[in-house]
Amino acid sequence: MSYLDEQLDALVNEAAQTVAHRSPCGCARCRRQQGFRAVEVRRRHFPSCGCGSCGDVASFDETATRRGRTPRPARGQTSMRARGSQLPGWRGWTPPVSLAAIDAARTAASRGGHVDALLRPFLAPGPQVYRITRAGIDRDRPLSIGMTKGNNSIAQRIVEHYRQPSRADPRVNTAIRNLQPGQILVQAARLTRQAMHPRRARNYEGWLQDRERPLLYRPQQHDIR
Repeated sequence: MSYLDEQLDALVNEAAQTVAHRSPCGCARCRRQQGFRAVEVRRRHFPSCGCGSCGDVASFDETATRRGRTPRPARGQTSMRARGSQLPGWRGWTPPVSLAAIDAARTAASRGGHVDALLRPFLAPGPQVYRITRAGIDRDRPLSIGMTKGNNSIAQRIVEHYRQPSRADPRVNTAIRNLQPGQILVQAARLTRQAMHPRRARNYEGWLQDRERPLLYRPQQHDIR
């Protein structure tokens, strides 16, 4: 155990003596009493760490893991009740998942493994609308609301934004390229017709951008057809 690990455990254990344990916090006592097994919180796995197992393990936000919380997306999500007569297919956003979890799901799918139902919308091909939030940074508005290209999935488009600058929106790439995959939260639009025409999907994208005003936002004229 490194010096920093020892100091981290010491601080957590010291806090444990003064703060009531309403939920498992990751300290030694909570790990013993609660069977804390989320992933050893002192060890953080990232794609380039060279440990040999990171390709299959999602990154974890250490603070959120210790506190037993899931990172939250930016506020201001469009309610599923907001749909109208012109865009009746809107059913709200999915819960947020990290790019790390999406990477793990893509790996599992490529090997014929099980993919959790929460992650399947991000692997579905065809016109899709997505919402990106930087965990701990974007609080009042999302970073971006965008749409997939061609027959690509949301997972493929987010990977382009993050790892393939030549294919990415340069503004999105600049905003997320230095973050860890666990800090990039993605949501998929729930639409009643997932295989809709790209022009129709573009209408939903523009409608959501106009409502939520993401940080990377360029007002445009959108025809409802």
